[in-house]
Amino acid sequence: MIKNIIFDIGNTLVYFDHNIFFDGVARIEKTFNVNSFRDYIKSNKLGQKLASSKITHRKVYNLLKKEFDIKTSYSDFIHIHNDIFWENTNMKDFLSKISNDKRFELFMLSNTDSEHMKFLNKNFSYINVIKRRVLSFEVKMLKPDRRIFQYTIKKYKLLPKETLFIDDLKENVLSADNLGINTFHYTTHDSFLKQFNNIIPQ
Repeated sequence: MIKNIIFDIGNTLVYFDHNIFFDGVARIEKTFNVNSFRDYIKSNKLGQKLASSKITHRKVYNLLKKEFDIKTSYSDFIHIHNDIFWENTNMKDFLSKISNDKRFELFMLSNTDSEHMKFLNKNFSYINVIKRRVLSFEVKMLKPDRRIFQYTIKKYKLLPKETLFIDDLKENVLSADNLGINTFHYTTHDSFLKQFNNIIPQ
């Protein structure tokens, strides 16, 4: 019997697209090569470093300013960095319903950085029904590392067989599955609901 449901955030509770950030900076800068900008960030794993608190947002900004001579102010840079999300209305409705179901305890497990989390809490209030959270920038671990799942299980005293983990990335789902946690690979909301209703009686 499932008693605990752990939600990922990005492309699960809310949608996001990093290309919105790259295009947003490009619109301001106009004169630089957006592909080189994107490749630099990805090859240096700046997103992962932010999400594991190995680097600060100010440091990332200074690196990019030096490398690409960007003119965007730091405050505008943070705004563009954050403004890449939009509501998953179907999941919002599901979360509203499931949060009132006394059979389940809700948790959050996400690779995210501190600025993104502040933005999400402020602009997508429906996620705030989930109070128990393991956030990568706080624990300095990233999915799919099994240690972050083990940490979550230990922190909240969960039994894997009573726990369901929902994530949009297959590698994260497989890592949780290898620890005996029940998993859903979130691709479309319709397929998710069908799977959920098949294993959990309504």
